Amino acid sequence: MMKLRARMLFTLAIVVFSTYAVLSARDWPLATKLFPWIVGIPVMILSMTQLALEIYQSRAIAVRPKEDTGDLQVDWNMGSKIVAAKAGNFFAWLLGFFLCIWLLGFFIAVPLYTFLYLKVQARERWLMSIGLTLATFIFFDLLFDQILHLPWPRPMIEWPEQFIRSSIPQIDFWN
Repeated sequence: MMKLRARMLFTLAIVVFSTYAVLSARDWPLATKLFPWIVGIPVMILSMTQLALEIYQSRAIAVRPKEDTGDLQVDWNMGSKIVAAKAGNFFAWLLGFFLCIWLLGFFIAVPLYTFLYLKVQARERWLMSIGLTLATFIFFDLLFDQILHLPWPRPMIEWPEQFIRSSIPQIDFWN
């Protein structure tokens, strides 16, 4: 008998939302639907695969250890306070990223988050943090801004993004 778990419902929600994103974008112009399709189709396929695996595993009769932590991967010897602190740290970084996107926009939030995460959380060296941040910024700018010309939502504080965009040369890839 299949046992319904919270992670199965979460995966089902991801399947539903990603399928909706892909299907609702099918009649959009190519440049507009490219982003939802590039992100949505792999998410849809992978989440459907994950849901199938979760359903299959829930039907299998297996004895799980009493200390099952669900989807949070931790060492079995860690105490519950350490696990809760790690989860809280993850969600704090995620919330910080969303707030940075809201305040400063994607154009600044992505490289800023990359740098801060590498330097503060991962404790990488300065050269590695700056190099990976620069590579992320160049990739992000070239692909999403200059090649795909994605329309970005306006941030709450616009002047930093406008200043950076005005100092970056625009490349015309289509001529």
